[in-house]
Amino acid sequence: MNKDQRSVGAERGALVSLWGLLGLFLMKGIVGWFTGSKALLADACHSAADFANSTLVYTGLRKGRTSSSTQAQATSTITIVLSVGLLVAGLEIGISSIKSVAQGVLAAPGVGAVIAIAVGMIFRSALVRYKRRFESRCGLREDRTGENRSDIFASLTALVGAGGALVGEIYKMPFLYVLDPAAGLVIAVFVIRMGVQLTVGVMRSAKKHAIDESDSQMMFEVVHRIDGVVAVEEINAREHGHYIAVDVMISVNPRITVSEGQEIATRVRRSLLKRFLHVIDASVVVQPYDPGFPYKTNHQDLDSSLPLQ
Repeated sequence: MNKDQRSVGAERGALVSLWGLLGLFLMKGIVGWFTGSKALLADACHSAADFANSTLVYTGLRKGRTSSSTQAQATSTITIVLSVGLLVAGLEIGISSIKSVAQGVLAAPGVGAVIAIAVGMIFRSALVRYKRRFESRCGLREDRTGENRSDIFASLTALVGAGGALVGEIYKMPFLYVLDPAAGLVIAVFVIRMGVQLTVGVMRSAKKHAIDESDSQMMFEVVHRIDGVVAVEEINAREHGHYIAVDVMISVNPRITVSEGQEIATRVRRSLLKRFLHVIDASVVVQPYDPGFPYKTNHQDLDSSLPLQ
């Protein structure tokens, strides 16, 4: 699978996950509103956090393929707005849950809340399995982005809260009604945490950072073995979802022409894209080797063989 196929395939997989999470958010939010379940509303906010994170992944993949600075700025702005919205929603759900616990809960949420949570868990698990199969086919490295699995815990917490309150209604135990807002409070903490992490992630994604030491060493060796490369000065990477875009600076013989230097840069780029499946793009900067260092060229050999006048 070549670079373009991997790029388009990764975008397709991220887009499917994106729409699936949006559907989960809307379904949980609507049912939670009508059933009055704090736990389900908080779980809906958590699905919104997953949706925001998937949005960052998807737009990051497109940014890596299009290399547009304007699009990069728009992506950061949209994601920051989403993360701020998550923080506000998490705080609102948390405060509302605390008030419900303090004032006392008079009724349990409807059975529809429990059904919605269960259906959401099944659908989310299907999305995760689809994503893993798709990533495996596209040659993505597992756990490249440190995928957050708190979504399962959030849904389980919501299920325990809403289900426990419903059991209290069935068996005439009103003291169990408090489980629903208590679960909402726990999930709200996770939503706030994800909002903070998303904001920090946006700030970091805009900056270059060092890649894994093993990857860096392997890339260094691959680039250094390419004919015409005198030295590898620097290797940096930017995360774009499950892929990375690599920026390489190399030094070449200062006596070669500009076109020859561009040809070497093209060979470096092709080698990186072919050798490393998770590299979606490579930018190569060519500079002349510093003549202050002892670099012996064929021209120098010829000069040294000429007799002194």
